[in-house]
Amino acid sequence: MAKLKFSEKTDGVCIHCRFTGSETLNEAEYRYFTDNRIKGWLTPRFSAPDKIEYTGAQGVPLINVLKHGVDKELYYRIVAELLTIMDTAASCGFNMPNIVLDPNFITFDTERKEIWLFYLPIWYNENTNDGIVNCLRRISTYAEYKSKEDFHSVDGFMNFICRADGFTVGEAMEYIRREAPDAVPAPKTAARPASPQPASRPEFSRPEAARVAEQPRQAAPQNTAQAIINEINRGSQEFMHTEEPKLPEPKVIPSLTEERPSAVPELKKRDIPRPVVKYPTLTRRATGVTINIDKPVFRIGKERDRVDFCVTENRTVSRLHATIYTRNGSCFVEDNNSTNRTYINGTPVLPDREIKLKSGDVLKLSDEEFDFIDG
Repeated sequence: MAKLKFSEKTDGVCIHCRFTGSETLNEAEYRYFTDNRIKGWLTPRFSAPDKIEYTGAQGVPLINVLKHGVDKELYYRIVAELLTIMDTAASCGFNMPNIVLDPNFITFDTERKEIWLFYLPIWYNENTNDGIVNCLRRISTYAEYKSKEDFHSVDGFMNFICRADGFTVGEAMEYIRREAPDAVPAPKTAARPASPQPASRPEFSRPEAARVAEQPRQAAPQNTAQAIINEINRGSQEFMHTEEPKLPEPKVIPSLTEERPSAVPELKKRDIPRPVVKYPTLTRRATGVTINIDKPVFRIGKERDRVDFCVTENRTVSRLHATIYTRNGSCFVEDNNSTNRTYINGTPVLPDREIKLKSGDVLKLSDEEFDFIDG
């Protein structure tokens, strides 16, 4: 896994990347970024046989901005910038998993309010990102909000992002325009050419072992956001709720006693009870209180306005101690850099690492214990 380090110099930021394991430089991708100056992307420089340095922007790590405090206008400005840059990446044919989406290494220009990302032009990259949805989750979790209104607005946006139907870039931008009109410019419409031709774009190379037979290209134009929808929905699919079982429609069966079947047989409906949805639960041992984990992003801590399960009367629990994510019917817990850590059956959970919960597990936040039961 490539090792990364963020540093600030007099002429701007510098991110150091050192290869590890079987990772090697992909010269074709490297030359693309050195020969083309692309808005929102840092420029790589090969400084050693196993090292790349990224420069070309002023700013600080995005994580610093988030922890310093943001209002909803700045939050949505950051998200809109991020989605726009990722849209450009997809339209240029980038290998999306090679984009670093860790808030510790995303550069934010505090004066221009601009986001800068960087791309790892290496073979056999072991440091792949886990999707734009996970990136947005981390940004939303790490951020300190300046008001309750800001927090509730972002909470609603993340529930929209993690909904069962997924989302598109266009839908996300429209949501942002409603919440913070100044964060993203209004969409521009333009007449399409009578005979549109597919835009040529650089195709990044892949390892021989990963090559797939090329399929004939379709001449139909794509929406500017369509190219990234598959990548976004890939991350969004991971956080879909399990849908309720769909009941079969009663079949239309003509009466066997009729001499001649009628043109429209009578439909006999049955009153079939709908199944009751059962959610996973957490039971606080100290009080016996049980609560359903009924949201895709479920926060636990002692700050009542920011969490879904408020742990009172325990000062050792952090304000936003841990988060439980639900996807594909399973629950995963993540420690949010808490002071006194999170444990599962006595084993500590490393910060920013998700661990799957099993029915009967004992979840411990500092010295506060909870029993987890899977629904």
